Amino acid sequence: MSLLIICILIICGVLANIMSALFGIGGGVLMVPVLRTLFPDLPFQMVSATSLTIVIGTSLINLSYFYKRKISISYKSMFLWSIGMLIGVQIGFESSFYLSNTIIISVFIITLLILAARSFFFYKRTDDTSDYSVTKENYKGIILCGLGGGVAGMTGIGGGSVLAPLVGQLHSVKPTQIAVYTNYMMVIGGLGSLYGYLTRVPSTYLENSWQIGYVNFSIAGIVIASSFVTSFASMRLKGALTPELTRKCLGGILLVIALYMLILQL
Repeated sequence: MSLLIICILIICGVLANIMSALFGIGGGVLMVPVLRTLFPDLPFQMVSATSLTIVIGTSLINLSYFYKRKISISYKSMFLWSIGMLIGVQIGFESSFYLSNTIIISVFIITLLILAARSFFFYKRTDDTSDYSVTKENYKGIILCGLGGGVAGMTGIGGGSVLAPLVGQLHSVKPTQIAVYTNYMMVIGGLGSLYGYLTRVPSTYLENSWQIGYVNFSIAGIVIASSFVTSFASMRLKGALTPELTRKCLGGILLVIALYMLILQL
């Protein structure tokens, strides 16, 4: 890798951390188009695998912050929903090897457009957590997280973008708990698919880099390291924007990324 590419990856790590602090989304939604631009000859599975590895790393950084804040969650529900997430990630991961890049990128673009539209027009959140059945909530959570995991495993999009809106539909989850749940599930679900990516033999290798299977640890390491270095400062940005402005800014960012990926495909 050239010095310019390394500098771009460092900047991406910083931006991914800032986006996580401001909007609660991980690095996947940013890293997929960046890696697709920097390394257009790499198979999309390698882009997804490296992106998910970065998401796992940034999620662990976020969880250390949440631990210090002592945000309580239901670990039983989290593990049950993680099962759905893990199954979904595996299905998405396996299906990506039987689908063309065009179909996978189309799923990526459509997902971002739906999330952008939801951020602009359809956002509705109720904070009433009193009227719900724990059993029904857990089943609903497994299904929703399975759907989110399928998209994440196929496209490399992280948990903040896809899982957060889905987990937000569960009445038992408070707004302050959403990011904690999604980061835990992305680590658990991501590790499940990571094994598959590491054990498969790719048709392409990136020269002068450390790569195992479909995961390029040189790229992931640079982004995660720069994200970690800036995490202590960027976490202070949490809550800097009003909830309404945060949703609109997030919707704009997702829309721009979706349109950019569409242009790349044309």
